[in-house]
Amino acid sequence: MNALKYLEKARKEKFAIGAFNCANIETLKAITNAAKNLHSPILIECSPGEIEHIGVSQMVSLARTFEKQLHIPIILNLDHGTDPEKIKQAIDSGFDYVHFDGGKLPFEEAVKVGKELADYAHKNGVVIEGEIDSIEGSSADHTGEKPSVDQNLYTDPDKAKAFIEKTGIDVFASFVGNLHGIYSENKHLNLDLLKQIHKENPNTFLSLHGGSGIIEDDIKEAIKCGVVKINVNSELRITFKMTLEEELKNTKEIAAYKYMQKPIKEMQKVVEYKIKIFGSQNKI
Repeated sequence: MNALKYLEKARKEKFAIGAFNCANIETLKAITNAAKNLHSPILIECSPGEIEHIGVSQMVSLARTFEKQLHIPIILNLDHGTDPEKIKQAIDSGFDYVHFDGGKLPFEEAVKVGKELADYAHKNGVVIEGEIDSIEGSSADHTGEKPSVDQNLYTDPDKAKAFIEKTGIDVFASFVGNLHGIYSENKHLNLDLLKQIHKENPNTFLSLHGGSGIIEDDIKEAIKCGVVKINVNSELRITFKMTLEEELKNTKEIAAYKYMQKPIKEMQKVVEYKIKIFGSQNKI
Protein backbone atom coordinates (compact mmCIF):
# COMPACT_ATOMS: atom_id res chain seq x y z
CA MET A 1 0.00 0.00 0.00
CA ASN A 2 1.40 3.38 -1.03
CA ALA A 3 0.41 5.35 2.06
CA LEU A 4 2.12 8.54 0.90
CA LYS A 5 0.00 8.55 -2.25
CA TYR A 6 -3.19 8.81 -0.23
CA LEU A 7 -1.78 11.32 2.25
CA GLU A 8 -0.78 13.51 -0.68
CA LYS A 9 -4.24 13.10 -2.20
CA ALA A 10 -5.86 14.06 1.11
CA ARG A 11 -3.72 17.18 1.41
CA LYS A 12 -4.37 18.23 -2.18
CA GLU A 13 -8.12 17.60 -2.08
CA LYS A 14 -8.65 18.83 1.50
CA PHE A 15 -9.99 15.74 3.22
CA ALA A 16 -8.76 13.53 6.06
CA ILE A 17 -8.44 9.77 6.17
CA GLY A 18 -10.10 8.17 9.17
CA ALA A 19 -7.75 6.08 11.32
CA PHE A 20 -9.82 3.52 13.21
CA ASN A 21 -8.46 1.29 15.96
CA CYS A 22 -9.11 -2.41 15.60
CA ALA A 23 -8.82 -5.15 18.21
CA ASN A 24 -11.03 -7.90 16.79
CA ILE A 25 -12.54 -9.29 13.61
CA GLU A 26 -15.91 -7.63 14.27
CA THR A 27 -14.38 -4.15 14.35
CA LEU A 28 -12.34 -4.95 11.26
CA LYS A 29 -15.49 -5.97 9.40
CA ALA A 30 -17.31 -2.81 10.48
CA ILE A 31 -14.47 -0.52 9.34
CA THR A 32 -13.91 -2.23 6.01
CA ASN A 33 -17.65 -2.55 5.25
CA ALA A 34 -18.00 1.20 5.77
CA ALA A 35 -14.98 1.98 3.58
CA LYS A 36 -16.29 -0.30 0.84
CA ASN A 37 -19.79 1.17 1.03
CA LEU A 38 -18.56 4.79 0.83
CA HIS A 39 -15.57 4.20 -1.48
CA SER A 40 -13.14 5.64 1.05
CA PRO A 41 -9.49 4.97 1.84
CA ILE A 42 -8.93 4.10 5.52
CA LEU A 43 -6.23 3.59 8.08
CA ILE A 44 -6.68 0.56 10.29
CA GLU A 45 -4.52 0.92 13.34
CA CYS A 46 -3.56 -1.15 16.34
CA SER A 47 -2.08 0.02 19.61
CA PRO A 48 0.67 -2.12 21.17
CA GLY A 49 -2.00 -3.69 23.40
CA GLU A 50 -4.21 -4.51 20.43
CA ILE A 51 -1.24 -5.98 18.59
CA GLU A 52 -0.46 -8.10 21.62
CA HIS A 53 -4.03 -9.39 21.46
CA ILE A 54 -4.24 -10.04 17.71
CA GLY A 55 -0.62 -10.66 16.70
CA VAL A 56 1.58 -8.65 14.36
CA SER A 57 1.70 -10.99 11.37
CA GLN A 58 -1.92 -12.00 11.90
CA MET A 59 -3.03 -8.35 11.64
CA VAL A 60 -1.03 -7.87 8.45
CA SER A 61 -2.60 -10.98 6.91
CA LEU A 62 -6.10 -9.88 7.88
CA ALA A 63 -5.67 -6.36 6.50
CA ARG A 64 -4.21 -7.58 3.20
CA THR A 65 -6.98 -10.17 2.80
CA PHE A 66 -9.77 -7.64 3.37
CA GLU A 67 -8.02 -5.15 1.10
CA LYS A 68 -7.81 -7.68 -1.73
CA GLN A 69 -11.34 -9.03 -1.38
CA LEU A 70 -13.09 -5.67 -0.97
CA HIS A 71 -10.87 -3.70 -3.38
CA ILE A 72 -10.31 -0.86 -0.93
CA PRO A 73 -7.02 0.81 0.06
CA ILE A 74 -6.09 -0.05 3.64
CA ILE A 75 -3.17 1.69 5.32
CA LEU A 76 -2.10 -0.45 8.28
CA ASN A 77 -0.71 1.55 11.19
CA LEU A 78 0.96 0.79 14.52
CA ASP A 79 -0.60 3.39 16.83
CA HIS A 80 1.27 4.97 19.76
CA GLY A 81 4.37 2.83 19.53
CA THR A 82 6.82 3.60 22.30
CA ASP A 83 9.19 0.62 22.07
CA PRO A 84 11.60 1.11 19.13
CA GLU A 85 12.04 -2.64 18.68
CA LYS A 86 8.30 -3.25 18.42
CA ILE A 87 8.00 -0.40 15.94
CA LYS A 88 10.72 -1.99 13.83
CA GLN A 89 8.96 -5.35 14.15
CA ALA A 90 5.79 -3.81 12.74
CA ILE A 91 7.77 -2.36 9.84
CA ASP A 92 9.46 -5.70 9.16
CA SER A 93 6.11 -7.50 9.33
CA GLY A 94 4.49 -5.40 6.60
CA PHE A 95 2.84 -2.42 8.27
CA ASP A 96 2.49 0.57 5.93
CA TYR A 97 2.68 3.23 8.64
CA VAL A 98 4.05 3.51 12.16
CA HIS A 99 3.50 6.08 14.90
CA PHE A 100 6.38 6.82 17.26
CA ASP A 101 5.07 8.29 20.52
CA GLY A 102 7.94 10.10 22.21
CA GLY A 103 5.71 12.09 24.54
CA LYS A 104 7.17 10.56 27.70
CA LEU A 105 10.79 11.08 26.65
CA PRO A 106 13.05 14.09 27.13
CA PHE A 107 13.07 16.12 23.92
CA GLU A 108 16.64 15.28 22.86
CA GLU A 109 16.07 11.57 23.44
CA ALA A 110 12.81 11.71 21.46
CA VAL A 111 14.73 13.33 18.60
CA LYS A 112 17.43 10.66 18.72
CA VAL A 113 14.98 7.75 18.73
CA GLY A 114 12.71 9.46 16.19
CA LYS A 115 15.60 9.97 13.75
CA GLU A 116 16.66 6.33 14.05
CA LEU A 117 13.12 5.10 13.47
CA ALA A 118 12.47 7.52 10.60
CA ASP A 119 15.62 6.30 8.84
CA TYR A 120 14.56 2.68 9.37
CA ALA A 121 11.00 3.31 8.20
CA HIS A 122 12.05 5.19 5.07
CA LYS A 123 14.59 2.51 4.18
CA ASN A 124 11.66 0.09 4.13
CA GLY A 125 9.23 2.38 2.33
CA VAL A 126 7.08 2.97 5.41
CA VAL A 127 5.48 6.26 6.51
CA ILE A 128 6.32 7.40 10.03
CA GLU A 129 4.38 9.70 12.35
CA GLY A 130 5.95 11.38 15.37
CA GLU A 131 4.64 12.82 18.61
CA ILE A 132 6.51 14.73 21.33
CA ASP A 133 3.63 15.83 23.57
CA SER A 134 1.72 13.60 25.92
CA ILE A 135 -1.81 13.93 24.53
CA GLU A 136 -3.97 13.61 27.62
CA GLY A 137 -7.14 11.68 28.35
CA SER A 138 -7.87 7.99 27.85
CA SER A 139 -9.75 6.06 25.18
CA ALA A 140 -11.32 4.16 28.09
CA ASP A 141 -12.93 7.33 29.46
CA HIS A 142 -16.45 8.03 28.25
CA THR A 143 -18.41 8.99 31.34
CA GLY A 144 -16.39 11.64 33.16
CA GLU A 145 -15.92 15.37 32.96
CA LYS A 146 -13.40 16.65 30.47
CA PRO A 147 -10.08 17.03 32.30
CA SER A 148 -8.78 20.52 32.87
CA VAL A 149 -5.68 20.84 30.72
CA ASP A 150 -3.03 23.51 31.08
CA GLN A 151 -2.68 25.06 27.62
CA ASN A 152 1.02 25.49 28.38
CA LEU A 153 1.19 21.74 27.76
CA TYR A 154 -0.01 22.18 24.18
CA THR A 155 2.48 21.68 21.37
CA ASP A 156 5.25 24.27 21.22
CA PRO A 157 5.50 25.23 17.51
CA ASP A 158 9.26 25.81 17.77
CA LYS A 159 9.86 22.39 19.33
CA ALA A 160 7.59 20.81 16.74
CA LYS A 161 9.58 22.40 13.91
CA ALA A 162 12.90 21.32 15.43
CA PHE A 163 11.66 17.76 15.96
CA ILE A 164 10.37 17.48 12.41
CA GLU A 165 13.57 18.87 10.88
CA LYS A 166 15.93 16.79 13.03
CA THR A 167 14.10 13.47 12.62
CA GLY A 168 12.73 13.65 9.07
CA ILE A 169 9.34 12.23 10.07
CA ASP A 170 6.51 12.38 7.52
CA VAL A 171 3.56 13.11 9.81
CA PHE A 172 3.36 15.12 13.03
CA ALA A 173 0.77 14.63 15.78
CA SER A 174 0.12 17.80 17.76
CA PHE A 175 -1.64 18.47 21.04
CA VAL A 176 -3.98 21.44 20.47
CA GLY A 177 -6.98 20.62 22.65
CA ASN A 178 -7.60 17.13 21.33
CA LEU A 179 -7.96 14.51 24.07
CA HIS A 180 -8.23 10.75 24.05
CA GLY A 181 -11.70 9.65 25.12
CA ILE A 182 -15.24 11.08 25.10
CA TYR A 183 -16.44 13.50 27.74
CA SER A 184 -19.68 15.21 28.77
CA GLU A 185 -18.45 18.38 27.08
CA ASN A 186 -17.34 18.25 23.45
CA LYS A 187 -13.77 19.17 22.67
CA HIS A 188 -12.71 22.43 21.04
CA LEU A 189 -9.37 22.76 19.25
CA ASN A 190 -6.92 25.64 19.38
CA LEU A 191 -7.10 26.22 15.65
CA ASP A 192 -4.80 29.22 15.72
CA LEU A 193 -2.06 27.06 17.20
CA LEU A 194 -2.71 24.35 14.63
CA LYS A 195 -2.49 26.93 11.83
CA GLN A 196 0.84 28.12 13.20
CA ILE A 197 2.25 24.60 13.31
CA HIS A 198 1.09 24.02 9.74
CA LYS A 199 2.51 27.33 8.54
CA GLU A 200 5.93 26.55 9.96
CA ASN A 201 5.92 22.98 8.59
CA PRO A 202 4.07 23.24 5.25
CA ASN A 203 5.56 20.04 3.83
CA THR A 204 4.72 17.87 6.82
CA PHE A 205 1.42 16.03 7.08
CA LEU A 206 -0.54 16.60 10.29
CA SER A 207 -2.37 13.98 12.33
CA LEU A 208 -5.15 14.60 14.84
CA HIS A 209 -5.51 12.18 17.73
CA GLY A 210 -8.57 12.01 19.97
CA GLY A 211 -10.98 12.43 17.07
CA SER A 212 -13.93 11.16 19.13
CA GLY A 213 -16.10 13.94 20.52
CA ILE A 214 -14.51 16.94 18.80
CA ILE A 215 -16.80 19.73 17.58
CA GLU A 216 -17.57 18.97 13.91
CA ASP A 217 -16.81 22.49 12.73
CA ASP A 218 -13.41 22.26 14.41
CA ILE A 219 -12.75 18.98 12.57
CA LYS A 220 -13.50 20.63 9.24
CA GLU A 221 -11.30 23.62 10.06
CA ALA A 222 -8.49 21.32 11.19
CA ILE A 223 -8.54 19.63 7.79
CA LYS A 224 -8.11 23.05 6.18
CA CYS A 225 -5.09 23.53 8.46
CA GLY A 226 -3.26 20.52 7.03
CA VAL A 227 -4.69 17.58 9.01
CA VAL A 228 -4.88 14.53 6.73
CA LYS A 229 -5.40 11.77 9.32
CA ILE A 230 -7.87 11.69 12.21
CA ASN A 231 -7.90 8.96 14.84
CA VAL A 232 -11.14 7.44 16.13
CA ASN A 233 -11.17 4.78 18.83
CA SER A 234 -13.44 5.47 21.81
CA GLU A 235 -16.66 5.76 19.82
CA LEU A 236 -16.13 2.35 18.25
CA ARG A 237 -15.26 0.69 21.54
CA ILE A 238 -18.27 2.19 23.31
CA THR A 239 -20.64 1.27 20.46
CA PHE A 240 -19.34 -2.29 20.38
CA LYS A 241 -19.60 -2.80 24.14
CA MET A 242 -23.02 -1.23 24.61
CA THR A 243 -24.58 -2.97 21.60
CA LEU A 244 -23.11 -6.33 22.56
CA GLU A 245 -24.35 -5.98 26.14
CA GLU A 246 -27.85 -5.24 24.85
CA GLU A 247 -27.77 -8.20 22.48
CA LEU A 248 -26.60 -10.60 25.17
CA LYS A 249 -29.22 -9.35 27.59
CA ASN A 250 -32.01 -10.05 25.11
CA THR A 251 -31.00 -13.39 23.64
CA LYS A 252 -30.27 -16.95 24.67
CA GLU A 253 -28.23 -17.40 21.49
CA ILE A 254 -24.79 -18.93 22.04
CA ALA A 255 -23.47 -18.73 18.45
CA ALA A 256 -21.16 -15.71 18.46
CA TYR A 257 -21.49 -15.06 14.73
CA LYS A 258 -25.21 -14.46 15.27
CA TYR A 259 -25.14 -12.05 18.20
CA MET A 260 -22.14 -10.19 16.78
CA GLN A 261 -24.08 -9.02 13.70
CA LYS A 262 -25.71 -6.00 15.35
CA PRO A 263 -22.49 -4.71 16.98
CA ILE A 264 -20.83 -4.86 13.55
CA LYS A 265 -23.68 -2.91 11.94
CA GLU A 266 -23.71 -0.26 14.67
CA MET A 267 -19.94 0.25 14.49
CA GLN A 268 -20.19 0.49 10.72
CA LYS A 269 -22.66 3.37 11.15
CA VAL A 270 -20.10 5.21 13.32
CA VAL A 271 -17.35 4.73 10.75
CA GLU A 272 -19.57 5.86 7.87
CA TYR A 273 -20.57 8.96 9.81
CA LYS A 274 -16.92 9.82 10.44
CA ILE A 275 -15.93 9.22 6.82
CA LYS A 276 -18.57 11.71 5.71
CA ILE A 277 -17.41 14.34 8.21
CA PHE A 278 -13.77 13.84 7.20
CA GLY A 279 -14.66 14.22 3.52
CA SER A 280 -13.03 10.99 2.35
CA GLN A 281 -16.15 9.52 0.73
CA ASN A 282 -15.58 8.63 -2.96
CA LYS A 283 -11.84 9.36 -2.69
CA ILE A 284 -10.58 5.96 -3.85
